[in-house]
Amino acid sequence: MRAALYKIEYDLKEGRKKKACDRLRNLINTFPDDISLRKKLGHIYYDAGFLDEAGKFWILCEPENDDMKKSVDIYRQSLSNSGNAILKDIVFRGNKYWLDSHAKNVMKELEDNSLKMTNHIPDFKPRNREKESYQPTKDDFWIGLGFYSVIGLVIVSLILGIFRLFELFVSLFFG
Repeated sequence: MRAALYKIEYDLKEGRKKKACDRLRNLINTFPDDISLRKKLGHIYYDAGFLDEAGKFWILCEPENDDMKKSVDIYRQSLSNSGNAILKDIVFRGNKYWLDSHAKNVMKELEDNSLKMTNHIPDFKPRNREKESYQPTKDDFWIGLGFYSVIGLVIVSLILGIFRLFELFVSLFFG
């Protein structure tokens, strides 16, 4: 993660805000419980003038200044203060129990509003970072056998073709 953060800082220094935002979004998907990543992305959007988008990423952060509060208010108003719409937009895939008290309160408030208005709370499953164990089947064996048979046939044909070409040259020039 340290290398990715270094790349993000470098991209920002070089003026590549879009690339830095993409990297931060990827880190947020990988480490959804780390609110500092959301805060950093919110700062980039705020500096670029996207107040509503900054509010989207600052909504789970403890407001440090009036700019953060204003951006979060603009974001909430842009989605009509709908807890359901906000939850679907921020897509929090992390463990809510690892959040600080402010973020837990915001999530609880949004979930309560969503349940009250729509009788549904959007739930986003965490992404699996581990690959599922693969179990080969009988079809895989036959597909592999056919693939390697074709490759072997091509190699044998090439070798026989080279010998045949060599025999042709020998008969033309020495025969």
